[in-house]
Amino acid sequence: MRVLVTGGSGFIGSHVVDVLRARGHVPVNFDRVTSPHHERGTVEAILGDATDVDVLAHAMKGCDAVIHLAAMADVNHVQKDPEGAERANARATLAVLEAARRAEVKRVVYGSTIWVYSDCPETAVDESTRPEAPGHLYTATKLAGEHYCRSYAELYGVDYTILRFGIPYGPRARDATVLAAFVNKALKGEPLTVAGDGSQGRRFVYVEDLADGVERALAPEAANRVYNLAGSETTTILEIAETVRALVGEAEIVHTEARAGDFGGKEVSSDRALEELGWQPVTPFAEGARRYVAWRRERDAAPRPRLAALRERLVAASAWRPALRPVVTAILVTFGFFWSFASDDGLSLIAKAIPGTKPVTAVDTTRPQVGLIVDAPASIAPAVADQLASQGAAASIAFTGQPSAKTITAVRDSGSDAVPRLRPGGPVRWIGTRGQIHRAAKDLGIDGHVYYAVPGTGFTLAQDLLGHTAGATPVSGSVRVPQYGGLGVVERGDLIEISVKDEPGWRAWLDSLCRQVRQRRLTAVSAATLLRSGPVDR
Repeated sequence: MRVLVTGGSGFIGSHVVDVLRARGHVPVNFDRVTSPHHERGTVEAILGDATDVDVLAHAMKGCDAVIHLAAMADVNHVQKDPEGAERANARATLAVLEAARRAEVKRVVYGSTIWVYSDCPETAVDESTRPEAPGHLYTATKLAGEHYCRSYAELYGVDYTILRFGIPYGPRARDATVLAAFVNKALKGEPLTVAGDGSQGRRFVYVEDLADGVERALAPEAANRVYNLAGSETTTILEIAETVRALVGEAEIVHTEARAGDFGGKEVSSDRALEELGWQPVTPFAEGARRYVAWRRERDAAPRPRLAALRERLVAASAWRPALRPVVTAILVTFGFFWSFASDDGLSLIAKAIPGTKPVTAVDTTRPQVGLIVDAPASIAPAVADQLASQGAAASIAFTGQPSAKTITAVRDSGSDAVPRLRPGGPVRWIGTRGQIHRAAKDLGIDGHVYYAVPGTGFTLAQDLLGHTAGATPVSGSVRVPQYGGLGVVERGDLIEISVKDEPGWRAWLDSLCRQVRQRRLTAVSAATLLRSGPVDR
């Protein structure tokens, strides 16, 4: 089966992707970020926001099923950002279901939670237990997703499978999860804080066992069914702290005030999953915790970035023989100056210390506007500008080469403008920066001050300085959106940089991106237009 996994770069999702691959399925990872757990090219991946129906529907083409795991899972984050939680959990689930309907996907497997039982009067619960009105917003958003699943099955024939996860733990867990947080504190020698008396029970489930259950839920008999995928043993928060102390070393356990709306714990039965899917958890909590601690130690012991290691070696060399210190110091200073002048890493470092030595990424404005920079081939640039105009938007189309006069005229006739994109610098190429900017401005018919888009990589301090002497200002997106990606967090005055390739679906995606801008009560104008309206922010 070809299966789209939303949130496939995350904790649970990455393990689900692994199980799907191991069992002969073709997983497609749909996430806002690339997966840190899979080598590039080993898993098909699409960057996008799970609230964007058009991008989702495009990604689902040819898929047999969707496993929807993208969500705001940290209850503390939910409590701090209720609107964001509703968008990430409830609204995203609705978008996934609607996209599945449009793409004619047969089934949506929805990752819910045993938190839906938190307000039930019963102590022992199973899938036949009726959830009560939720006291916590997290529970409310997950229950809303369950109701959407049933409604889409009833109204539109989109089959669902609802999986109510126990509390997951194991390798790749977010540092905010309870076990990970305890291990993190223990490794630092900090006390382990337990909310209340620590008697709150949890049905933890080891993440690899959970991923096994998710894959089994693709079976035909799981259509339009609800399953609990929880651990077989109840573990209290205090027992978790004691387990971590035993695995990591002595650590003080401190009790704090109980959290409002906390899940008090239930005896959750997973018998239905055993009877119908043949699934049961096989990893005891103590063993799963041991595996997590081993993975965590291995992760923390991983080599640091090469520049950090090189710096340490150079420092050690300078301390090796006192007589050589002046020579080594001179070499380091010379190398550091040249590196900062002719490399993009150097520009990034200097920009932190010296304002004004990095590209403009935003404008201080009172207008509800954002500036668009579009990287598109000249062959479709007029069509891109025309598509933006149909959505009431405009952009600065960045050209690396010399487009035809007809192309430039067509772009401007649609309300957009043309700006040059500088080629990457480096140890030598930066020398021709002034000439490159002057030629590009002439080719594009730009009079007066020139705004130019910096290269994606390789923009150097030398290019920045020479560009200023040519009467030009470098610009770059504070928000960068790859093709078919979602917009993310955007504020008034931001520059947004997007890439459009001549591939099927680019028009629908561009329309979707413009709608996302409007949903934030903003207007997309060209970057050059926005930059002329107010003070810049570097």
